Amino acid sequence: MSIKKDQIYGFQDVSETVKTVEKIAASFVHTLKQEVSNLHAYKFEIENVLSQLLVYYKKREHPLLQKNSTGTKALVILTGNKGLVGGLWHSIINKYLEKNKEYQSIVTIGTKGKKFLEEERIGVINDFTYFSDIPSEEEIINMTNYFFEKYKKGSFSQVDILFPQFVSFAEQTPQIIPFLPFVFTLNEDMSNKEGLPIFEPSKQKVFHMLLQKYIGVYFYSIIIEAKLSEFSARTIAMEHAAVKTSELVEQLLLDYEKEKRRTVTQNQLESFVAHKIKYRSN
Repeated sequence: MSIKKDQIYGFQDVSETVKTVEKIAASFVHTLKQEVSNLHAYKFEIENVLSQLLVYYKKREHPLLQKNSTGTKALVILTGNKGLVGGLWHSIINKYLEKNKEYQSIVTIGTKGKKFLEEERIGVINDFTYFSDIPSEEEIINMTNYFFEKYKKGSFSQVDILFPQFVSFAEQTPQIIPFLPFVFTLNEDMSNKEGLPIFEPSKQKVFHMLLQKYIGVYFYSIIIEAKLSEFSARTIAMEHAAVKTSELVEQLLLDYEKEKRRTVTQNQLESFVAHKIKYRSN
């Protein structure tokens, strides 16, 4: 028979693999949604302290808050290291191609972004391609330190980030947001001089250190949201693939049974004809 059982078993194995990938991606989605929520709460607490300290240092801005008159305008393109996300990574690259004339320097985070840009023959000045599904603190520090140093030295006049923004489980939208110079808005409700503790070594140094920490957490929250979008897209893509694969296996089984019945009927007819001919010859 043209349709073999091994072929059906192969597609059944694929179906099980797809369902497993879907379950793994879905489990990450729930974890990352909680992580995003926690990061927003953490950022809010740091921002409250910074808002109180910023009252003292409005004229002594942090270098990451100041505009640069030199350097190139840079874009950080944030993708992932794996596929099976539908058209998510293509939508990110297409968004960049719409805005590519605005940027002179490109940095990629994730192997997929780098690969797609190489296919378009677009060069990057640096790439961060190997990191965990959920990046560690050390990996985040390495990335943020790179952008901080390049900006402080005047290599970049501006840094924007292109990433897949999480809208819902089934929708992720390519979004470009400014990163450096960092826009820090003073929370007027928290800007009072009363009730502040004594700081050592100084309020200014604590402010500078805490602000850099805050920007790092902000960057980390973008990374996590991009990962949330990635696993959401993979869950939906695998869900669709599981349905299609199950339908294919079901159709193959039906075709197999039909072909099996035709073969049995054909064999019976041939046996009957052979028996009839032999009977007549006798």
